[in-house]
Amino acid sequence: MLFVHEVHALIGEREFDFEDALREGAARFEGDDSRLLWYLSSTHGSGDAYHVVTVTAVRDGAAWEQMAERLRYGDLAEWSTRLASMRYHAYSSLLVSLEWSPLAEVDLDEMAVGLVEHGCDMFREDTLEGPGIKSAVAATAADRLDGVLAVEAAFETAMGGDDNVKILYRIAAQQRWEPALAVDNGWQDWPGSLTQTLPEGARASSRFLRSASWSPSA
Repeated sequence: MLFVHEVHALIGEREFDFEDALREGAARFEGDDSRLLWYLSSTHGSGDAYHVVTVTAVRDGAAWEQMAERLRYGDLAEWSTRLASMRYHAYSSLLVSLEWSPLAEVDLDEMAVGLVEHGCDMFREDTLEGPGIKSAVAATAADRLDGVLAVEAAFETAMGGDDNVKILYRIAAQQRWEPALAVDNGWQDWPGSLTQTLPEGARASSRFLRSASWSPSA
């Protein structure tokens, strides 16, 4: 299973037009071998504004190649061009799940093609880079489930080494924060702290995201 992770830097005044266009085309974009999993918008004040992250599951390499051909030259080319006109730029990564990721596999046949309205959730996406970071994160992953953050998915680059990892956490509802954070002995005592898991020479960054009300993975 492959995952296409894309970051879209939107033209601010076209933010909602982009979301509507992607939503309208998502059902046509999805086929037997691919599914849009998340549509996540950056939260204002927590990083780059007007950035959207999408994650799409793709069955295998052949399906990924077919999807790319449809977007460039096939029936999705016009739709892809329309989306591109509403953003400054976009960049994508081809990822695979880490062994301990809750999203190691996606049963595409069980996932309905369609966009159902639901509540919005908050997420944190960590990007960690550096020698040995994959092993370091795996060793402490279980300790990071503290009632505030819950691992939704963990990825590494499909054709890289073990020096680049992305982790997507779901952030619990606010009423669950107080018990987890009641004991304050400093930043390092919280399992959600990035710094306590980083080996020497590693780098990390985070972004906070909000799911759309129609994002397929609720």
